[in-house]
Amino acid sequence: MHKRDAEVEKKMTRAEKAATRRAIRRQRRGKGDKSSAIDEARDFGRGLGRVVSGYDFGVVVLVIVLSLFGVAMVFSAGYYQTINTAHPDPTYYLFRQMIWVGTGLFVMLIVANIDYHIYMKISYLIVLVSIALLVLVIMTSSTVGGAQRGIRGIGVTPSEFSKVGMIVFTSCFLVRNPSNIRTLKGLVVLLAVMGIHFYLIVMQPNLSTAIVIVAIMIAIMLVAGLNYLFLAVPAAGVIAGYMYIMTAKSPAHWYQRITSFRDPFADFQGSGYQVSQGLIALGNGGLRGLGFGRSIAKNLYLPEPQNDFILAVIGEELGYIGFAILMLVYIILLFRIFMVALKAKDRLGFYLATGVGVMLGLQVIINVAVVTSSMPATGITLPFISYGGTSIWSFMIAMGIVLNVSKKRIPRSRSKLEAEAAA
Repeated sequence: MHKRDAEVEKKMTRAEKAATRRAIRRQRRGKGDKSSAIDEARDFGRGLGRVVSGYDFGVVVLVIVLSLFGVAMVFSAGYYQTINTAHPDPTYYLFRQMIWVGTGLFVMLIVANIDYHIYMKISYLIVLVSIALLVLVIMTSSTVGGAQRGIRGIGVTPSEFSKVGMIVFTSCFLVRNPSNIRTLKGLVVLLAVMGIHFYLIVMQPNLSTAIVIVAIMIAIMLVAGLNYLFLAVPAAGVIAGYMYIMTAKSPAHWYQRITSFRDPFADFQGSGYQVSQGLIALGNGGLRGLGFGRSIAKNLYLPEPQNDFILAVIGEELGYIGFAILMLVYIILLFRIFMVALKAKDRLGFYLATGVGVMLGLQVIINVAVVTSSMPATGITLPFISYGGTSIWSFMIAMGIVLNVSKKRIPRSRSKLEAEAAA
C-alpha cells in the first residue's frame, strides 16, 4: 500500500502537490489544528525564498539593517523639533521615514527583477529626463536654506536620481561601443553630459552632489580603459576653481564654506556654527555615547539634525563604538557590491555595480568628512540613514540594479574580465 502511494506521489506535478497541501490545510483549519498556522508560515517562507533566490542575500540584509537603523535614528534626531511646535507630533519624522523605507524596499525588489540589459534601450531617454528635471528645479524651485534642491509642489530632489541616471548612461554608452572610451567623439559626448549635469547642479548650488556625479562617471570610464592622463583635465579645473574662489572671494557662499571648515570655531555663530555643533556632539558622545535618545545637540543646537548631520547625533548617542560599527557595516556592504561587480557576467553588469559602489562609498566618505570638519560643509545625505524620501529611493533603486546584476552573475576572475574589456 505504501509503495503504491509513493509511486502516485512521484507522478504528481508540482501544482497538484501544492493543491493537495492546501486541501490538507483547509481540513486542519476546519478541525482547529494549530499546525495549519505553522504550514502557512512555512509556505510564506518558501515563497519569500523564491522571490529573493539568486540575489546576493547579504546585500539585501545589510540594506534592511541600515534602513531600519536609519528609521530609529531619524526618530531620535528629529524628536525634539517635533514636540516643540504649535501642534506637537513626536512621530512626524518616524512615520514618514518608515513610509519611504517601506516603499523604497518595494521599489528595490521591483528593480531587482528588471533585467539590467533593458537600460541599453532607454539610456539616452534617462539623460534627457535628468537634464529636464534639473532645469525645472532652477526654473520653479524656491530657495530654502540658500539653495534650490527640489521641484516646487512635489518635494522631489532630481539631483539624487541623476546620480543613478549617470551610472546607467555611462555604463550603457561604453558598452554600446567600447571604442568610445578611446575616441575623441566618445569622450566629447561623455564630457558634455558630465559638464551639463555639473553646471545645473552647481547652480542650485549643490557642489557635493555635482562632484559625486563627476566622480561616478570618471570611475566607470577608468575601469572601462580610460587613460589616466585624462584625470589631469578635471584636476586642473578643480584647482583653477579653488584658486578663483580664494582670490576673488566669489561666490561668497562657497568662499565661506571653504574657509570656515579649517577652523569652524573662529566663526562659531556664523558660517562655522553647524560644523562646530557637530564636532561638539561627537566629542560629547565619547567612546560609548550618552545613550539612544539622549543627544543634547539635537535639542535646537544642531540645525536639522535628522538630515545631513545625523551622523553627529549618532556619534553623541552611540559613541565612537556605534560610529565604528556603522562604518564597518558600510564597508561590508561596499565589499559585497564590488564582489558583485567582479563576478558580473558581462561588462554592463560590471560597470553598473562599480558605479553604484563608487556612489555609495564616496557619499559616505563626504558625509563623514563634512561632519568631522575634514572638508567644507556641504549638503549631502548619509546613505539609508538621513531623513528624506528622494535619497532613500535613489539608493534603493541603485541597490535593486546591483541585486539584478548579482542574480545573473557567473564566477569569473578579474583578469578574465579585464581581458574581455580590453578586447
